[in-house]
Amino acid sequence: MVVGIDGAFVKFKAGHTRAGQRHLFEILAGRVEASQRGGEAFAVVRDLDTYAKRRVQAILRRCGRGQDTDLRILSDGEDGLRGVVGTWFGKKCEHRLDWFHVARRIARIEKEFLYLPYGDDFQERLAAHWANLNSMKWMLWNDGVDMAEFGMTRVRIGLFQHALAHPEANSERFESIEAKLGELRSYLYANRESVRGYAEAYRNGERISTAHVESTVNQLINWRMCKKHQMGWSRAGAQQLLHVKTAIINGRLDRYTGNHSVPADIAA
Repeated sequence: MVVGIDGAFVKFKAGHTRAGQRHLFEILAGRVEASQRGGEAFAVVRDLDTYAKRRVQAILRRCGRGQDTDLRILSDGEDGLRGVVGTWFGKKCEHRLDWFHVARRIARIEKEFLYLPYGDDFQERLAAHWANLNSMKWMLWNDGVDMAEFGMTRVRIGLFQHALAHPEANSERFESIEAKLGELRSYLYANRESVRGYAEAYRNGERISTAHVESTVNQLINWRMCKKHQMGWSRAGAQQLLHVKTAIINGRLDRYTGNHSVPADIAA
C-alpha cells in the first residue's frame, strides 16, 4: 500500500482567530493506493480535533491495511510531514522522499549556472557545471545522500575555479548557487533515511513521486480555498467541505445522500 501526503495552508475566516494566533491553518491531504481494494483520497484539518489521525487510520483499514501490510509513505519531507509519518502511520512503514521535490531543487541550481560570469571559456565551464550537477543527481538517484555529497563537492570545486578565473565578476551569483546547494544538502540530510532506492524502485514500477497527490490537493483544496476565491474558512467549515469533496472524488457521495448522480455544479 502506498500513501502520498501533502500539506496546504488555508486562511482563517475573519473573526475566527484569537490575539497572537496564526491566520492560517493546515490541511493534510493525500491519496491511498492499494493493489487489492483500489484507493481513496482523503483530507483532514490537521489540528481540528483528536480524530484527524483516527480518520486517516480508518481510511487505511477500509482500503485493506492489516497488521502485515507493507506501507510506503511518500511526502515532500518537510518537518511537519515527517512528524506525521512517525506518529500517524505507525513504525512499520517506509518513508520515501518525493523525487519531484528533490529534482525541482536541482533544476533551480541548474538554471543559476546560466547567469554566471561570461567569458571566452563560458560554454566549456557551463558544460562542466552541468556535468558535475548531473553526476551528483545520478549518485543521489542510485546511491543516496552519502555518495551525492561527493558530487556536491565537485560542483563547488567547479564554481571555485570559475570564480578564480573571473576575479572582477560580482560574487552574488556564486553566493546564490552556494546558498541553494547548502539548502539542498540540509534538505537531503534532514531526510537522509528516506532518500534511497529510487533507481531500483523505478525499475520495479514503484511510485517515487507525489505528483498524483498534487492533483488531489488541487481538486480538494486549491480551487475553492486558495487559488480562485481567496476566501477565509473556519476549521469546522473547511472539514465539512472536505468531507463532501472527498466523497465526490471517491465515488461515495451516494452513501450519504442516496443519490447516484451528482449535480454538475456540486461536482465542480
